[in-house]
Parts: sequence; structure tokens; C-alpha cells
Amino acid sequence: MNDEDLVQAIQNRAGLRSADEARRLFEGVLQALAYVLPAEQCDAICACVPEDAAWCLRCGPATPDPLIDSDVFVGWAMASVDATGAPDETLGGADPLAALAAAEVQARVRVVLEALWERLEPPSRAGIEGCLPGGIAEMMNPGSSATRREHDEGDR
Repeated sequence: MNDEDLVQAIQNRAGLRSADEARRLFEGVLQALAYVLPAEQCDAICACVPEDAAWCLRCGPATPDPLIDSDVFVGWAMASVDATGAPDETLGGADPLAALAAAEVQARVRVVLEALWERLEPPSRAGIEGCLPGGIAEMMNPGSSATRREHDEGDR
């Protein structure tokens, strides 16, 4: 799979309309990973992503941020999704598109991570999964025990 195939696979699996939309999603997930992974895991991912996307993995802090939970992680990808609409007064003014967008974005994050997993060796995948926020780790391995770094564990 070459670099263009990666973005194309993300586009097809996530049902996105354009390669640009797939690229934005991909970069958003990489930026989220940059904040939760140590440098060695970022390096492993950099080796298997297009060169022009590797910058996303270099934008994070020198050490993983322990305050990044699954909601913040998904927020980077959420920024790539058009999830705004007019307030619907029948729902008390809530934005109906935004309410539905969270599940869609989680599914899209999973698509990107699955595409990356196909390019990574099993030891690298295991190391990365061990650093993911709890909700993201379980999304990748439903039913697994909570052996991951638990950002969501309940306000330490």
C-alpha cells in the first residue's frame, strides 16, 4: 500500500466524499496521537505514513499529555467534520447535527487507526494501543480489559 492508497483507503472505508476530507481526518488523528504517544511510538507511525503528514506527529509535547482523554482525542478528528446546523427549537435549541456527529467521528477515528494498524508491526501496534486513552483503546479492542492508560478513569 503506497501513501496515496492510505488516504484512499480511509476515504473509502469512512464513506467520505473527497480525498481532501480523508486527508483532514487522517491529519487530525495523527495530531491527537502526537499528544498521547511517546516519541518512539510516533517514530514508528512516521515510518509508515506519507512524508507530508509526518509533521502531524511532531506537533505534540515532548512527553505525552496525561490529561488527554478520549473526548479530547476525538476532538482533533471532530474538527475535520462539518457538524453544525441550525438550532432546532423542538429539541430545546440543541444542534441536531452535532448530537449525531460524535458517533460518526468515533467511527472515523477507528477507520484511521485500523488503516494505520495494517501498516504497523504487531509490537508497534501493541505499544501504541497501550498509550491510547481508555475509550480509544477499547474502541480498537472491544471487550478488552482496561489495561490501558486510563485517562477516563474518574478524575484521579
